[in-house]
Amino acid sequence: MTKLIVEDRIDRPVSEVFQAIVTPEGLSSFFTAEASAAMAPGKTVTWRFGHVDATFEVEIGEIETDRLISWTWHGRRVAIGLADVEGATRLTITEQPMAAGTEGAAEAVGQTQGWTYFVCALRAYLLHGMRHFGLSDAIRATVVA
Repeated sequence: MTKLIVEDRIDRPVSEVFQAIVTPEGLSSFFTAEASAAMAPGKTVTWRFGHVDATFEVEIGEIETDRLISWTWHGRRVAIGLADVEGATRLTITEQPMAAGTEGAAEAVGQTQGWTYFVCALRAYLLHGMRHFGLSDAIRATVVA
């Protein structure tokens, strides 16, 4: 099984990073246009993404305060691990499974781009108070076999 892992560090306490991700107010400040509810284990929430005019149902999995956030969407499981590193937060985002072959490579490219945007937008929000207004419709990633 192929999985994608994106790691980074944000110079904010784990509790702030956790709250920014699990609350609708936080999530809609840097990632979604709207989130229907806070993330809680076993709950299904709706995320709306204005830049692609799409709405997704997200099934929340395990939530461990300040340590782990997980959900299922698009037939894949996403887990965000959080760890305190000298007052900063180490994020480890894992998404799996990715399909095999060219299709899987294209998914991995797109999701790598998406998770990199997620981390950069989260950092801009937490460190500088900058709220996102959606991805540019000019961003494209293509895999050619």
